[in-house]
Amino acid sequence: MSRITVLAACLLLAACGGDTFTNSKTLRTQATESLAQKNYGIAADKAYAATLKAPKEAESWFLLAQAQAQLGRKNAAMASLENAIVNGFTDEDAIKGSPNLEPLRKSEAYKELMAATFAPAAATPAEGAAPAASAAVEGSAEGAKADGHAPAQAQASAPAEAPQKH
Repeated sequence: MSRITVLAACLLLAACGGDTFTNSKTLRTQATESLAQKNYGIAADKAYAATLKAPKEAESWFLLAQAQAQLGRKNAAMASLENAIVNGFTDEDAIKGSPNLEPLRKSEAYKELMAATFAPAAATPAEGAAPAASAAVEGSAEGAKADGHAPAQAQASAPAEAPQKH
């Protein structure tokens, strides 16, 4: 190869974004710095590149969710936040305390994800019971205890599912 061809190849690689030889940890650092500087587009690009390099790295998904939320991409941010949790991001305080996720907090999807992920073990429904029915039962049982009445067993059971038609 001639020197010009090698130089052209180097210039082409440099023009491709520079992330070709950057590892996921460096990309996460760059995404974190960009978030702090409120450069959300750059943060999203760096975090996304980190998720491509290491798809199971939960921190990258969390950073991506924050950047996407700030860019107004709420659906994408929810998907990224869910990916973060699925891949092991369990820092509830970091999620609830992140000002970058504020655009998501009023959405039902965010509330449901947080409840499903961080619900106390005692409040989780019994196997096979519908979550809404379980919550209603807990609320009625507590109300009955406050009134001095014992809850009826019939109220505590979840409604039976309708048979499926074939």
